[in-house]
Amino acid sequence: MQRAGAEPPPVSSVSSARVGAILGVAVICAGVAYPVTAAALRHTSASVITTSRALGGGLVMLPVLRLVGARLPRGLRAWAWVLAISIGNVVLTLAGIAEGTRLAGAAVASVLLNSAPFFAALFARIWLDEHLTGRQTAGLVVGFAGILLIAGSPAGASGSDVRLGVVICLSGALGWAAAGLGMRYLSTHEAGFDVYGASTAQFLCGGVLLIPYLVTTRPTPTDWSSGDLWASLAFLVLGAQVVTYIGFYVALSHWTSARVFSWTFLVPAVAVGIEALQGSLPGAAASLGLVIVIVGVGLVTSRADRRRA
Repeated sequence: MQRAGAEPPPVSSVSSARVGAILGVAVICAGVAYPVTAAALRHTSASVITTSRALGGGLVMLPVLRLVGARLPRGLRAWAWVLAISIGNVVLTLAGIAEGTRLAGAAVASVLLNSAPFFAALFARIWLDEHLTGRQTAGLVVGFAGILLIAGSPAGASGSDVRLGVVICLSGALGWAAAGLGMRYLSTHEAGFDVYGASTAQFLCGGVLLIPYLVTTRPTPTDWSSGDLWASLAFLVLGAQVVTYIGFYVALSHWTSARVFSWTFLVPAVAVGIEALQGSLPGAAASLGLVIVIVGVGLVTSRADRRRA
């Protein structure tokens, strides 16, 4: 077991290339998830999408664990970590994606949910005693200025209630940041930590926690005969859930959190690009807010210390 606060050993150039490729695929899948979620919402409710992603991802991963020689966590302490992290990265984040997309539109939701590096920087300062640089502080100010601009431009978004959507999306970003740092901590402080088993357990645990949300939310009629719905759910389970989460957490086991989180600001660019091809962009003020948020995220996370990564 590594000592507290220790960084993992440097990876080779080949390993770095592989981790970069894994993150690249994860980022693309994460970006595509927002317009795909918007498409699925035409046929079902946000609660169905959210719960299906979590439980579906866990069920898909169960046979994969045997193929890769992994297993579910064992022991009360390990499952306590699973429960805590699943609340952040499954319950809050997935509900934030689905509900945020419904209320604020795919472009706005993708940017706000991927403002998680802001919160990761703050949490790292509080929990890990990592100090913010002047550049990172400036990025936080710039990024939140963009968030305020988006929140003040409800007519510019493609959703039905952008103000509520902003709150939900930011809750999801908080959950994603806290969960990511939790996984980073386990990867660097727990000997023999199994990222595949832990991720699978989080999907299943989070899916169970989402069942009350599914049952109590006012249902939107689901058209189970729709091929578009099944195609959307298939991508959201396999691509957005399994590939994105596993890719992100594998990267966190090799690279520093700042270096990994810096890639998430590319996710909105993917989502916004897809919405542009579909002819659905936010208005001028909201679009400016999106750009400002992306710039802020870049300022916060672009300082990747490669000597330690």
